Amino acid sequence: MRTTKNAAGGGPLAALLFLLIVCIGMAASGEGAIDVVQTLEWKEIEEGIGLDSQPELVDLIFTLRGVGPVGGYPIDCMFVVDMSATADLATTKAFAFDLIDRFAPEDRVGLVVYSTDARLEVPLDGDRIRLKTAIGDMDRGGKSALGDAMQLARRELVQVGREDALLVEILLSDGQSNVGIEPTVEGEVAEDAGIRIVSVGIGSLINQTLLQAFASQTDGLFYRRPSEAAIDEIFDHLEIEIAASDLLIEKQLPDGLRLVSSTPGTYRVETLEDGVTLAQWRVADLLIDQELTFELEVQALGIGAWEDDLDLMVTYTDFRGVTGSEVYAPTNWPPMAEFAYEPLFPTTSDTIVFEDLSEDTNSDGKIIAWEWNFGGVASSHLQNPEFRFTERDTYVVSLLVTDDRGAKSTVYETEITVGNAAPVASFVLRDTESLTVQEKPHLGVSMLLDASASYDLDGNVERYLWDFEGDGIIDLDTESADIEHVFEEPGEVEITLSVVDDEGSSDTVEQTVEILPSVAVERIIDTCLPDDHTIAAMEVMVHVKLSVNTILHGLSISETLPLGWTFVEVDNDGATLRKNEQTMEWLFLEKFDANGVNSSREIVYKLTAPSVEPTELTQSTIHGVLGSSSPRLLQTIAGDDRLTLVKSLPVPVVISRWNAEDSVLAPCLGELIAFDQIQYAVSLWLSGDAVPHSGGAVIDLLMIQDLIAYWLTDSSVHDPLP
Repeated sequence: MRTTKNAAGGGPLAALLFLLIVCIGMAASGEGAIDVVQTLEWKEIEEGIGLDSQPELVDLIFTLRGVGPVGGYPIDCMFVVDMSATADLATTKAFAFDLIDRFAPEDRVGLVVYSTDARLEVPLDGDRIRLKTAIGDMDRGGKSALGDAMQLARRELVQVGREDALLVEILLSDGQSNVGIEPTVEGEVAEDAGIRIVSVGIGSLINQTLLQAFASQTDGLFYRRPSEAAIDEIFDHLEIEIAASDLLIEKQLPDGLRLVSSTPGTYRVETLEDGVTLAQWRVADLLIDQELTFELEVQALGIGAWEDDLDLMVTYTDFRGVTGSEVYAPTNWPPMAEFAYEPLFPTTSDTIVFEDLSEDTNSDGKIIAWEWNFGGVASSHLQNPEFRFTERDTYVVSLLVTDDRGAKSTVYETEITVGNAAPVASFVLRDTESLTVQEKPHLGVSMLLDASASYDLDGNVERYLWDFEGDGIIDLDTESADIEHVFEEPGEVEITLSVVDDEGSSDTVEQTVEILPSVAVERIIDTCLPDDHTIAAMEVMVHVKLSVNTILHGLSISETLPLGWTFVEVDNDGATLRKNEQTMEWLFLEKFDANGVNSSREIVYKLTAPSVEPTELTQSTIHGVLGSSSPRLLQTIAGDDRLTLVKSLPVPVVISRWNAEDSVLAPCLGELIAFDQIQYAVSLWLSGDAVPHSGGAVIDLLMIQDLIAYWLTDSSVHDPLP
């Protein structure tokens, strides 16, 4: 790894930032209603001035931002409904339904009902249908346990209510209480918990004093009776966009620091007995997402004045009406950015790996953010990024880091010179006419050596150097990416290609290529069954395919078959056949011309397996040779040579090959089960008869289920069921 030591330009203390980002957390509202950001920026030090290499003046900026959900706070509301003997349930139900319909989708509503006892009828989960059903099913009777009901609703709001939601009780009651705990203290308790109470009188004998007290104590509302206007006023009152109110901001400057100016101006400034300067500002309301910025110019009066904390305290009332305060001390030194990278001398083909070596000064924080700039070409926020420059040039790479308290480093940067990338060599062999790739070309055939896949990331490939024998001697130096070549010797040959770009850089690739003999011959055995198995008396198709690539004066093929297997010729492709017991001989009475490149022949014959069912799996072998006298050659026929005879087949394989019309096994019918075949399988299941060619297997319930599934899913019986 290479590490550079130069940082970005500028004065030694110019633009040095101290940042503190703090989120206030109130006990009642969880996440808090205010974000506070403090920035301490040192000014330039003029020559001959300053305090021991430290600045005399700083700009101290702190910003308050209201925190809350976009669009205002959702509502968590508990209905408290009177079901006592004196309750007016008809009016209660109608008014409650109208209120429920006005809640927004993100609001949650629950229900506590009471008469002689109070119970949680619907928890605070937002199920409106359950809520309306419960209200609609209410019946009146009994005494009035108002205090128990309000306590139960309050507990549900405190325990289940969301931290960012407005907590509300809607009390539909006449305010009378004659059983249970005394309700008068509930207003004060609800106020402490940040719960607003909306009291609506229901009935003929209303305890207006108690209901009004609940509303006034909790910044709620009271209505003598239900009305449409009351509904509008209730929801207007609960639509809150103020994150905090009655803010008092207090900034303390320790002895040795002096407040020079403030924008906006302070509400109050005083010097305490210990020499601390106390500056105060007042703000009536702070809306959600609203930002208030305070800019202070602070002067140091002596050496070491900057070593003490600069405290900040904010006291405010949150959106639920709960008051609290927090103190913040922005003592934080910025981190120092540094990095290394490799490779040391990259090219346009190299991915440069950058390693972050930054440290947090004085270990007073933890680096959490990285801002990389790759010479204006790209950027990254990863700690240890990787990047590739695609063009040759010199780039200035820089890094800026930020710690977990918001302090940013100065910019660390270094120059990286990116050089020329070597080209990449690649080639394939193709047929000159069809242009298909030839992995094993034939002897004597003109092949196209295609090097067009070679490339240069930052330039052009200008020369192609070929070595066809692998002896290190260049046989062809050309500017063309495509050439034709004829291989004159069979067997393996090493082909080497070197490419050179416009900057003189090069790359070399080698391939070992097998040059096939003049005649390629292959045997293919097809039983139409899995693994090329077959059973007694079944037919097997055999294909012998050959391709000739040179001049041959006549050609013979000899196939020796295993005992017990019956032979029938299907297609001789112009050859003459002679049978010699278990040996079959074909003779081609013609000349194969070299101009007939890839001329081919195919002999097809059919074998019938022995009719005696084997006691176990048996294998037999076909032996075959191909020969010619001019030129003289004799080679073994490659490809399939095993005939595998099994005692039985799996039931699904038999059913998928069963010719229901002729009631015989037809191996080449395919791998899918048809309707007539499933009918046949069902008949065997019903009768309990054994499945033919299955070794006596009987279709049980599980097997017929599988067969039906193969049929209905159109799946191959060789594959698992979907």
